[in-house]
Amino acid sequence: MQVAWISDSFEQINGVSTYIKNILPLLNKQLDIKLFTGRVTNDYEFPVFSMPHISFPFLPEYDIISPFFKKIDANLIHVHSAYLLGLRSSRLDMKKIVTTHFHPYNFLESFFGQNQPKIFRDLMWRYIIWFLNQFDIVITQTRAKEKTFKTQGLKTRIEVVPNGMDMSKSIEHTELKVDFRKKFGIRGDFALFLGRLDASKRPDWVIEVAKRLPHRQFVIIGRGTLEKKLPHPKNVHFIREYISAEDKIGAYHSASMILMPSAVGVEMEGLVAQEAMLCKTPVLHSDDDVLNEVVGKGGIACRSIEELKEKTELLFEDNELREELGERALEAVGKRDINKSVEKLIKIYDSL
Repeated sequence: MQVAWISDSFEQINGVSTYIKNILPLLNKQLDIKLFTGRVTNDYEFPVFSMPHISFPFLPEYDIISPFFKKIDANLIHVHSAYLLGLRSSRLDMKKIVTTHFHPYNFLESFFGQNQPKIFRDLMWRYIIWFLNQFDIVITQTRAKEKTFKTQGLKTRIEVVPNGMDMSKSIEHTELKVDFRKKFGIRGDFALFLGRLDASKRPDWVIEVAKRLPHRQFVIIGRGTLEKKLPHPKNVHFIREYISAEDKIGAYHSASMILMPSAVGVEMEGLVAQEAMLCKTPVLHSDDDVLNEVVGKGGIACRSIEELKEKTELLFEDNELREELGERALEAVGKRDINKSVEKLIKIYDSL
């Protein structure tokens, strides 16, 4: 069986790209598989085919791909984006699968931020549901998102397959902890926020909590549309760069907790939460169905800034509770082992 994976944005720094880089080397050991995308500037552990493309004028990290001049040879395609290449792939006359890595909020955030007009959200939902219904199978990463897409009108067959985490990385890295603190000039305990500085991730909640807890230290890692608008309390250490995978692991191991107060409904699986959970780092998150499902007893749901402040202070004070939540976090993320996801994907492919 020849399987083509489709991504418009493979070499961007985002959760979908991380997922593809993690799982395709495993799938490539068992299948004849190739990734079709736009720009390709590195070597990978699996075949990658670059389609004709140009950089998007206003966002040069994005590609505009012209998918009409190169043939996609495969028995089955698995799509991971809903832009031009993904849209073209949805119209091909072959067996088709798509994974729901996208949400109307994400499409509109660059233009409208948090205040997205309802008419545009409704239009984006109509497009996404129409797009998904072109496929034989739609894969969601959580039961919560399966319910969401069904509610919005999805009619095609749905399978739930976690993106999956590499459990071999769930080990202590004392040396990385030391190196992270030394490299970025951080001393003492801190609460960590890592992710896009966009409205959907609510870094402003973290800033507000920091203001209310001036005796505690916070580290915010990321870039985004809000990075120039956020206040800079003295107890917040900003790292405005895309850090290496090693530094990211060091950050998770060094942090007392990770704060993930994302807007309700916008998370697809909560990659950052799971990466932290691999390092036994407890997660304080918004009361979101996806994060509740993924984090489970490995964290605490917070419904407001005040509750996030209270739980942050609680975890700073209670070492025993932090350790208990850390052990639960590792147990919870173990249910989303990437090897199990590979096995399930192959069974789904064979079913077609």
